[in-house]
Amino acid sequence: MPAVTVENPLTLPRVTAAADAVARPVLTVTTAPSGFEGEGFPVRRAFAGINYRHLDPFIMMDQMGEVEYAPGEPKGTPWHPHRGFETVTYIIDGVFDHQDSQGGGGTITNGDTQWMTAGSGLLHIEAPPESLVMSGGLFHASMC
Repeated sequence: MPAVTVENPLTLPRVTAAADAVARPVLTVTTAPSGFEGEGFPVRRAFAGINYRHLDPFIMMDQMGEVEYAPGEPKGTPWHPHRGFETVTYIIDGVFDHQDSQGGGGTITNGDTQWMTAGSGLLHIEAPPESLVMSGGLFHASMC
């Protein structure tokens, strides 16, 4: 599907369903279980335990935080592999550094989005920058 470009990105046009689209029923409504990811940051995993065949086009949808870190508390993930899918991370509040083994990455902060294509495989790390570790502060993000 091509990108949607509009004059005002806060007002997206309605996308009409394709003529051959098939409605899928809601299978269940659940509350996302809470847990910890990486080095110990809080995560709510919306699709935990759901058979992957029911998840197209998403295979995961995580809410990271909302957490108010004290100085020295912010946590990230160690290097870990991704293969065969894409991740989209949206920072609601706070800041995170992303890096991958192919040289991609950067710092994303309030309202920023990072899209990573893993392709045939790469290593990836998500970490709070040193300034957030030193000062503490609010962190809240979503990843799918």
